[in-house]
This record gives sequence, structure tokens and C-alpha cells, in this order.
Amino acid sequence: MNIGQFAQLTGLSLKALRLYDEQGLLRPAAVDPWSRYRRYTARQLTTAVRLKALRAADVPLAEAGRALEGQSAAVLAEHRERLATERARQDAALEAAEALLSGDEQRWRVEERQAHQQHWVAVVLPVDDDEDDEAGTERANSAYTALWSALEAEGNRPVGGFWSSLRARTDGEVELLCCWPVAGPPPTGWTLPGWAVQTGLVPEGRELVVRWRHDDPVPAVDGAVHPAVLALLAEAERRGTDLDLAQLRQIGLLDESGDSVGVEVSVAVG
Repeated sequence: MNIGQFAQLTGLSLKALRLYDEQGLLRPAAVDPWSRYRRYTARQLTTAVRLKALRAADVPLAEAGRALEGQSAAVLAEHRERLATERARQDAALEAAEALLSGDEQRWRVEERQAHQQHWVAVVLPVDDDEDDEAGTERANSAYTALWSALEAEGNRPVGGFWSSLRARTDGEVELLCCWPVAGPPPTGWTLPGWAVQTGLVPEGRELVVRWRHDDPVPAVDGAVHPAVLALLAEAERRGTDLDLAQLRQIGLLDESGDSVGVEVSVAVG
């Protein structure tokens, strides 16, 4: 039968049949050497319908090929897992959208406090936009651990919870500062092999702060800043503060055993 008849019987478009031919998934039984017309046999109908079913289930072409070659159980199990993960992501996104649009999102308490002068030492990491969240977190954790160990060996053990800040460079790239507060600056020329290190001083003055726990129900939106930080920035702007996002400090809240249980974000307001 010709390609038009085959397409009519299988529900596959002519474009799809030509693509599956190019991909080696469903080659015609014969191709006329002069007209290039494709012809198929009735025996190929079963393969075509199976391929149609796989594509209707959004199984990728490469995986559909594996399924047709006898690995259907594994392919379908893997695809179900992908769909379940995507469905969970969609459900979370819908819940966040519903909370944000209904105005039922959590009201964040922004407080003012007096910040004391504080020395700090940081590992400076370039921010890689192509890096996934898990890898980025692992890299930052490694930096914090290496810095802690080096400061402790120096006799300048950190005196409080860690924090981080983002900073834009003049070339437009962004850096992450992984900071530990210390009683005093390390000696001039102090280095941490394998890492870029910077020191600084949090000045004394007023700052705004907002906190949340990791187990708080939060309508989070992928790629967007935490809603508590939005509330913090809005309050700082309301007070007429000239916002410098590099001054934002994200501080880890630790429990008695040293485990991270939440986050505190602060910004200087003069």
C-alpha cells in the first residue's frame, strides 16, 4: 500500500511517517527508485500503531525505538516515573499560583534591629546558570566546610551562623559569597588553597530582617526569589532605602545540633 493509505489506516501523518523513516523507526517496505514513493505492507501496521500509541503517550522518539526493540516494560516504567515527577511539579506550581492569586499567601513579618560590627571571611564562587540546584548546593556546602576547617585550624573559628550574598561583577557575571562570621580578620595574605577568599566587615547600623523555616508552607515559584524576601525589599523601599542587592545577607538558622532549620535574610537600611 502507498504512504497515503498507510497513514489513513494508522492515524499517522505523512510528515510523521517520513520522520520515522529518517530516524530508522519505521522504514517503508519498498521505495521506488525513480519516484521515491514509499510503500508499506500490512505486516507493518502493528508496528506503526504501536509507535502511534507510544507517541500519543509522549514517549520520546529515542525511547520509542527502545520499546519497539523489546524493552517496552523498562521504557514505560521510566516514562511513568518522568510523568509522575512532572505532574508533582505542576501540582506544586498550581498550588503556588492559587495561593498567590487569591491573596492567601503567608504574611511575612519584617522586623528592624540594630546590627553590630562583624568581621567575616568568605569563599567566592562564580554562579553558573547551567548548574542544577543540587550541584550548586553541594558546591557551596563544600566551600563552607573547607572554610570552616581552615579558620578553625588558624585559631579563628567562626562565631555564628553562616550566610551568603550575591554580588554582580563589572563584567556582568554574578558571584556567590559563602561567608562565616569571625571574631577578627585573618592575617594579611591568608589564603585557602583551591578557593578564592575575601574578607570584609558588616558595619554597625540598622537593618531589616525577615525569617522563615524550611517546613513553612510557602507558595514558591521556580526561579523567583522567596516571597519573604519580596516582603523585605518592599518594606525597605517603603522606608526610602536605596536598595543594593549585594547588601542582602541570607543567613542559615541552625538548631541545637547544628542542622539548618530555616533562613534569615537581612538588608541594611542605614
